[in-house]
Amino acid sequence: IRDGWLHTGDLGHLDADGRLFITGRRKEIIVLSSGKNLYPEEIETHYQQSPIIKELCVLGVVRPDAPSAERLHAVIVPDEEVLRARGAVNLRELMRFELEGLSVRLPAHKRILSYDIWLDPLPRTTTGKLRRHEIEARLRERVQSAAAADERPESGDDLAWRSDPPHAAALLSIAAKLERPTVRPDANLELDLGLDSMERVELLTWLERREGTTVPADTRATLFTIKQLVEAVQRDGGGARDTTALPLDTWDALLAGAPDPALVANLTRRRSLRAIVFFACISVFRIAARLLLGFRVAGVEHLPRAGPFIISPNHQSYFDGFFLSAALPFHVLRRIFFVGASEYYQTPLARWLARSANIVPVDPDANLVSAMQVGAAGLRGQSVLVLFPEGERTIDGEIKTFRKGAAILSSHLAVPIVPVAIEGSYALWPRSRALNWRGLLPWRAARVSLAFGAPITVGSGAYAEGTAAVQGAVAHMVDTIRRSA
Repeated sequence: IRDGWLHTGDLGHLDADGRLFITGRRKEIIVLSSGKNLYPEEIETHYQQSPIIKELCVLGVVRPDAPSAERLHAVIVPDEEVLRARGAVNLRELMRFELEGLSVRLPAHKRILSYDIWLDPLPRTTTGKLRRHEIEARLRERVQSAAAADERPESGDDLAWRSDPPHAAALLSIAAKLERPTVRPDANLELDLGLDSMERVELLTWLERREGTTVPADTRATLFTIKQLVEAVQRDGGGARDTTALPLDTWDALLAGAPDPALVANLTRRRSLRAIVFFACISVFRIAARLLLGFRVAGVEHLPRAGPFIISPNHQSYFDGFFLSAALPFHVLRRIFFVGASEYYQTPLARWLARSANIVPVDPDANLVSAMQVGAAGLRGQSVLVLFPEGERTIDGEIKTFRKGAAILSSHLAVPIVPVAIEGSYALWPRSRALNWRGLLPWRAARVSLAFGAPITVGSGAYAEGTAAVQGAVAHMVDTIRRSA
């Protein structure tokens, strides 16, 4: 108390109408190396707009190599009910996508640069305030003990579970499959073992074939730990089996399965008239793009004249599908199909557009196997699959890491991949931003270019090498376009 006033330590500001906005506590201010003061509660409020974030605590942490420079780090507790309702299994990828989308609406110095995901509730005071010092202390403990995480004592329930012979045999086999000395029953497939969506599918399918069982599709989305995975595949199966007798590898077995007939029904329909109408519409778009955006296309000669193949472009904006379609000759355009995220095709109009443009709506996370089977079915039917290997639009205009779906299909179906570089469309309609109408004006327009590269074939099982080759070819073409601009 000073001069009769109680100084609470709260910080805020008054607007023009005299309304008081509390932005945080003085003792919780984060001071960056640039000297900027940040209020964590303000940043937390912004990021908690995401429905998949249940709790969030923003901290200023320092790196060992730069002890004087704090960076924004978040401890995030996801909303498991929302994730279950969505059927989401790729938690870290989904969280990263959400954070990136929210980050672009903040100035650079207020963006979260790193994060940890906790499944336990964050400690709070009796009044509901976050115990930031306790959270920070726990975070330091977790970082220090990360290297010894597999050595912590297992719970009594997990020890009893492990003592069951079929469970013990499954754990040993999984450890050998993942090339790890051991695996814990409570290990999270993504957060502890670092498995992405493709690797989780591969592990689950391998276990199914080992046990001679099939896990229902709706159950697959609820498996987050090794224990849940083993229990799901052993629920109706026998004990351990000799995997050396299995004739097919994981993706041979998966792609041999028949896709949902409803998903591929549109691919088998005769659509000559629709293709002509679509080509006429896309030709109008191509003319407008040439006049307004200086749209240029190179490397069309690299497109195979016949047979199925995969087109793999980088993904800069919502316009990319239109630019790609506008660059294709009619003999290719009439055979293309897309596998798109089902969340964008929920309304009747959107579903009609999907059918018209030959887009197969599939949830790529919850139904990854279905998405791959649909792609395989279309390629077997001599169609041309357009697959954006980044899986999402770039957040900053730069190429993101390519996923290996295209390489898997190419390897198992013996079809080539045509790499495609799209440059300039990011300025028109990037992710998490409104359409840039001014960018369409001829005197201010961003120049858009597209280039096709030479087809790439992927050897048997060489998924990583094939993916790297496609990404390298796309990156080289993007760099060439930028240098010639």
